[in-house]
Amino acid sequence: MTRDEPLRDALEDMVFQFAHRFVRDGRRYLGTMGLSALEGAFAALAWDDPHYVDDQGFGCQWPGCDEWATTGRPTPTGYEWRCSEHARVNA
Repeated sequence: MTRDEPLRDALEDMVFQFAHRFVRDGRRYLGTMGLSALEGAFAALAWDDPHYVDDQGFGCQWPGCDEWATTGRPTPTGYEWRCSEHARVNA
């Protein structure tokens, strides 16, 4: 591990916590919404604005849903992450 890796990890964690989350054309993105602190963080991470994040596993696990997962819950088949629309569905 290089000295910079913990700093990059911390910066990514902060961006994922505070950046605007949205879906465009069925794909999940993070955006700065013009906030200078987030713009600086995106620049430091060398990320485009908006930044595509579908391949990082933050989506609802309900079949066919492209929304951001907002909560985790136990299900009959195991623990799943779901969006607010599917969080209460018992399946």
